[in-house]
Amino acid sequence: MEPNVNILFAPEDRLMDFLLKEFVAARKSIDIVVYLLGSKTVANAILKAHQRGIVIRMIIDGKVGRTRYSAHKSLLKKSIDVRTLRVTGGSMHTKFTLIDGSKLIAGSANLTNDANFRNHEFMFVSEDPLIFACFSSKFEALWSSLDKQPPASGEGGR
Repeated sequence: MEPNVNILFAPEDRLMDFLLKEFVAARKSIDIVVYLLGSKTVANAILKAHQRGIVIRMIIDGKVGRTRYSAHKSLLKKSIDVRTLRVTGGSMHTKFTLIDGSKLIAGSANLTNDANFRNHEFMFVSEDPLIFACFSSKFEALWSSLDKQPPASGEGGR
């Protein structure tokens, strides 16, 4: 049986718009690994999912997460569990999202407005159990190795 994969390209497919719809459709959980969360629109969609009772876990790059461009601080203020990965001599440049324990969305795009409107990016979507399991295993290994961040005190994102 061939895996069923949907492939999207930006800017023509508006990747963040697609992802926002997936966040609205989520019923149980959203796990995110990304270098940068730079879009307030995406951060607000994550917050709304959290307010609906969806379990949110996010891992971002430790260096980028400390910049003024990161919107993750607004999530920390609402007690969403965001963890940072600090890589010596490199970056945590992986980008994927796991939804409801069955759907994988992965690609080159950060969660930014540029990824939606300007950049040439790609994203693929799969519900193949074997592919999902590989990414889920990686997420769980990263997640269990990181400490929870305290709630943010200042405003975040742009």
